[in-house]
Parts: sequence; structure tokens; C-alpha cells
Amino acid sequence: MQRSLAAVLVADVAGYSELMGDDAEATLNALKRLRSEIFRPAVASRHGRVVKSMGDGWIVLFSAAADAATCALQIQDLLATDPTHDDPKMRLRLGLHVGDVIEDEEDVFGDGVNVAARLEEFARPGTIAISDAVFGSLDGTLRPSFDDAGERMLKNISKPVRVWTGGQAPEASFVVPASVDRPHVVILPVQTSDPRTDVIELADAMTGDVLTYLGATHWLSVTSGAVRGQAYTLNSRLRASGSRLRLEVRLVGPTGTELWAAKIDGDMDDAFDWQDTSTETLVSHVLAAVFDAERRVLDKLTLEEMNANQCELRGQLALDRLDPNAFDEALAYSSAAIEKDPQSPEALALALVSYLSAAVMGYHAVTEPYARSVPKWCAAAMPLAPDHTHLHLVLGVTAYAEARDPVTLRKIIEKALRQASSDYLTLTLSGWAYVWIGDHGAGAECLSKAWTLGRQSPWALAIKGGLAFALLQTGDDAAAIAHAREGLETSADYATLHRILAAAHAHLGDMSAASEALAAALAADPQDSIRVIRARNLFADHDHDNRYLDGLRLAGMPE
Repeated sequence: MQRSLAAVLVADVAGYSELMGDDAEATLNALKRLRSEIFRPAVASRHGRVVKSMGDGWIVLFSAAADAATCALQIQDLLATDPTHDDPKMRLRLGLHVGDVIEDEEDVFGDGVNVAARLEEFARPGTIAISDAVFGSLDGTLRPSFDDAGERMLKNISKPVRVWTGGQAPEASFVVPASVDRPHVVILPVQTSDPRTDVIELADAMTGDVLTYLGATHWLSVTSGAVRGQAYTLNSRLRASGSRLRLEVRLVGPTGTELWAAKIDGDMDDAFDWQDTSTETLVSHVLAAVFDAERRVLDKLTLEEMNANQCELRGQLALDRLDPNAFDEALAYSSAAIEKDPQSPEALALALVSYLSAAVMGYHAVTEPYARSVPKWCAAAMPLAPDHTHLHLVLGVTAYAEARDPVTLRKIIEKALRQASSDYLTLTLSGWAYVWIGDHGAGAECLSKAWTLGRQSPWALAIKGGLAFALLQTGDDAAAIAHAREGLETSADYATLHRILAAAHAHLGDMSAASEALAAALAADPQDSIRVIRARNLFADHDHDNRYLDGLRLAGMPE
């Protein structure tokens, strides 16, 4: 027998007997797809281990509660949004607890399993129930996903358990509506003919990682499994010989043309690191190929020929840079999309966030032509925002820019994170918003997760800048410097990063490096001063505990 402390996830298909009675063959096929295309990849991606399978249910062990909760949220989100899993609709109840686990050759039991099983019974179909022990282990990006259901007496559990519930929010979630013409990418499960368990689990983990990272990309629609309609298709096979690994990857466009193919070699002795690096390589090349293909198509169309969805997508693709031209393009295309469809929440969100970002960065020549449109955009967005997480968040930040009400903005951030805790764009804007209201630790958590999910996205530079800024404000000057330097390798003209370097070096006492960075910042924006920076930023309290401004003063920034 083996005894350990673990995070235990218990999963069960809701109404399985009834589904089998209605159509046994279709139910078994749907269960097989659920297991191979969603459940196993999500579990493996978070380093979980299935220790017991009960046909229509599973017991999974994780070493970290955050991994278990993230896995549970991803499973429920994929089941709720993937159109290939609706015949019949599979809905899971998930329970999660941290406790003692005892394993023998045939079974698993212990307090962790017992409580998790009772929490699974407590959960509604399509949701998750977790114990207070799990909730206390989650960071600020995951906690808003769960509501306090109070202390509950669970069957055969002697003491009351404080329960938190979450999963798919009934009122809204960050899902691009079917009417929005997003490029569609189908991820086929990574195949392997190797019979070894560790190779099979590695293939599942890579499938889960690709789904996670591509699924967090705002401008794509990503599904797993069967190809339906016009779509990009990612087909991968993992081969193994002894300890040697080879991942063969092929991306095919909607017309059947091969857009990218590669062979990525590795070794089982370094499987975890190889999984991370090869997945990053794969995702990077897939996004680049799809990005280029979509941009080539849209660049052939005039503004008049584009529909609202195409205009909005073209504006999204412009934001791979953070210079005035990028924001000018984003505003031009998003405003054109609004003219073509005044009720497009995606276009309104893009227009408002582009305007706000350009204003904070001091690009007044870009924002001035659109200043009169902002109140109209806000008025059009208000009735649409309750059903669109990202628009609700953008509208909240826009209102905060005028009212500077941090309490209201915090509530809006937490609601957005509850509904879209794995959307890199929501995480990015939430991270910046947390920094503006002075919660720098929460901002760093959001932006760190945003970087993991969105480092290959058009907003990568904004994420890197936000993370460097948040770390500077928390006092981690060395990390802020490292992130700022990485960002400047992408764009040497991003003045914000030069200012962060100046402030961080000044706090560390390296005045030579601080002066050099300040000179670069002033070369990019000669009119900068403490007063100008304060005026255009959205700090709730400009000078209290603001290491950014204090560092710039130390570096010699004019007042």
C-alpha cells in the first residue's frame, strides 16, 4: 500500500443510465470521444494520474490543487463549448478535495477520495464542487471562478465541509458567438502506436497543452476531434524508439494545402521539459502559419469588401505591435466594423481597448480622431456587456478611467476572471487593471498566467510590459528588469519598458543603467515627465506606494 497527500478529482457522467437507455450506441461513442479528446488530454496536461476508471466515472490524483482545479475548469469549459460533443450531450459532475490517499493494487481510498466523491455528488451537472482546503490553495486568477456555498454536511462525512462551487457560469461566459467568423482550428489528438503507458500519457498531455494554449487565443475558434466544415487541421503523431522521441506534426489549411510540417526530436529521460519546449514550438508555428494565412486573405480585400467580422479580425491581427501605426489600424478597422454592425460586442470591445491602450501610452495623435466616438461606443456596449465577458471588462475599465472607482472595478475584474480565467486577453486586461487600482500582487498573478497562455498572441508585448510593470510595483526589481529586457528584444521602441528599466535600476542603486534607460525612454517620448505620466495613466492613488514613479524620480525623470 502507498499513502500520500494528494488533490483528488472525482468525475462522473451525469444521467449516464438514462442516456444509455435512450441510445446506448451513441452514448458509448460520445463517452469514448469525451475520454480520448477532452478528459485524458486535460488530465495529462496538468500532470494528473487516473487511478481508477469506473466506466462513466474516474478518480484522478494531482500533486497540486491548482493543477486539479485548472484541469476541472478546462474540462467543463471544453464540454460546454465544443460543438463536436453534443450527440448526446455529455455533462460531468466534478468534486475536488485535498486529503490523505491510500493506494493498493486494485483500489484507492482514504479521506481525500471520500470527501471528493461526496463533493461530486453535491455538484450540479456541468459544474465543480471543491472543498475549502482546495480553495485556499488557489491563486487570484482561479479563486473568482468559485462561489462560497457555505458549510455543508456531506453523506458519511462526520464533520461539515465548507464547499465552493464553480464551472460554467449560467449567465455568461467568454465564448465567441457562432456568428463571429473566427478562423477555426481543429486539434486532432496526438496519436501514438507505442504501448507504453508513459508514452501514451505524454501524447495525451501534449494534446491537452495544445488545446489549452491555442484555445486561449482570442482570435481563433479551437475545437478537438472531428473536422466539420472549413477549418485548419493539426495532425500529430508521437513515435518512440527506446528512450528516443519524435513528434511529427502537420498543419493543413481549409483548402487542403499543407501550411507547415515538422519533426521535433526528444528523449524520454527529459520528457517533461521536452513536452514544454516542443509544445511551445508547435503552438508558435501554428499561430504564425494561421496568422499569416488569414492576414493574406484579408489584405486582398478592401475595407468596403469586408464584413463586420472580417474588419474586427483584421483589427485584432494588427495588434502584434504596440506602436502608433498598430493602434491606428486597430481603431480604423474596429470602428469600420461598428459602422457595419453597431451591435457587434467584439468590435466594440476592440475599439474601446485599443483607444484606452493608445491613450495610456500617450499616442494622442492616434486617439484624437476617435475621442467623440468613445461615448457612442460605450452607450452601444452597455446593453450588450452583460452577455459578453470581455466587453463587460473593457467597459468597466473605460468607466474607471473617468470615475477612478477601484471598488467597482475590482468587482468587474473578479466577475471577468470567474467567467474566463483561461482567456489570455481577459487575464491581460485584468492584470493591468489590478495594477492601476494598486493590487500589484494580483496583477502579477494575472499577467504571469496571461504570458503562459498568450506569449504567441498579438498581445504578447502588452503582456510582457504589464508583467514587468507589476513586478516592479511589487518590489521584484530584478525580475522586472529581466522581463523588460525580453520585451525590448521584440520592440526596442516600446518606451514603457525603457521607463520600467530606469525605475528598477534606480531602486537597485545602479544609476548608470538607470540613466541610460531613461535616456532611451526620453528619446522615444521627449515630452515625458512625472506630471505627463501621471496624467495619462490610471493609477487610483498616484503617489502612494508607487515604485514606478518613485524610481523614475530617482533616475532623473523631470517632474
